[in-house]
Amino acid sequence: MPNSSPRLLAGLAGLNGWAPATVWLASWGLMLALQPSVSLGNLALLMVLASAVASLWLRPTASILTSSLAVGLFNWSFVPPLFTFTVDLRQDMILLITMLAVSSVISYLMALTRRAADSEAQHQRQTRIAREHAQNQQLRNMLLTSISHDYRTPLTTVMSSASVIAEQAGRASPAEIRQLATMIVDEAGQLHRMATNTLQLARLDSQNIDLPMNWESLEEILGTVCARARRNHPQRVVQVVLPERMPLLRCDTGLLNQLFDNLIDNALKFSAAPAAVVVSAQCDQDALLIQVEDQGYGIPDAWKDRVFDIFQRVETKATPVDGGMRRGIGVGLAVCRAIAQVHHGNLTITDTAGGGTTVTLSLPLAEQPEQPVEQGA
Repeated sequence: MPNSSPRLLAGLAGLNGWAPATVWLASWGLMLALQPSVSLGNLALLMVLASAVASLWLRPTASILTSSLAVGLFNWSFVPPLFTFTVDLRQDMILLITMLAVSSVISYLMALTRRAADSEAQHQRQTRIAREHAQNQQLRNMLLTSISHDYRTPLTTVMSSASVIAEQAGRASPAEIRQLATMIVDEAGQLHRMATNTLQLARLDSQNIDLPMNWESLEEILGTVCARARRNHPQRVVQVVLPERMPLLRCDTGLLNQLFDNLIDNALKFSAAPAAVVVSAQCDQDALLIQVEDQGYGIPDAWKDRVFDIFQRVETKATPVDGGMRRGIGVGLAVCRAIAQVHHGNLTITDTAGGGTTVTLSLPLAEQPEQPVEQGA
């Protein structure tokens, strides 16, 4: 190959990277290898193909210029007499002109196609950004709406009850003051649950969350949660049914406490006394299944998955049976799902036999730690 060929390839690499230069280098190597046994027309087709492929990376002007230089170089290298620009006006000139025209048209069309593809990709990126912005805006509006309504309602109750106690401290009876104080405690507890769930959900959405995982006893976790539920709702029955020997869980105790707090609170909220809320557990191959079962209103099938989405509340005529417990802002079950996911588990909802809802938490069982051997006296 003449000395001008390396300079051409270097220029291509400098202008548009090594991809088109590699295409041209491979094509020229193939043409030189086939020159003794392939006709001039077939060699010309290889060069046109190389021009079309290289134009995938080149701009229209650079592609047409490169094709023109390639035609001249083809004339110098392969058209008799070799290493001159002299051509047979009757045959070879038509071939060279056709090669130049076809290469230029293909290069231009390929460049237009690439430009259209780039434009479409840019349009899709802008559409995706606009859609994400709209979703974020909708989420922000939903959060503000929920805060303005669901947070303001218990705050209003707390302020009005506290005002009555402050203004009528000397005239109100102890029973009336106790009733108002109970309302304040209940509404403050509702505010605390909503705020904790919202903050926990934001924390669990973090990409670099580092959880303090330790080996914990499920009996102790459920015992603490159920004792708290019985203390807050003494008129309700919360039962715990566990096998005699339970494996240890490698988990974040605080998160699992919050998960079971939310599940049991929902079960109590949407079921009526004297029906009990039953918490049970069993091992299923390599997973531990913990169920919270109530005999309440149930959840429609269409909502069994959607209810775990943030700010989603079941569209049903059912209302909380306890007047002191209001529906939250729709983040409780979303937090539960997030807690299950960071523990590599999942939550499912099924119907309780006879009516009601059963929420099942499935957690993988890790290899159990070695237990210390007790030495005899």
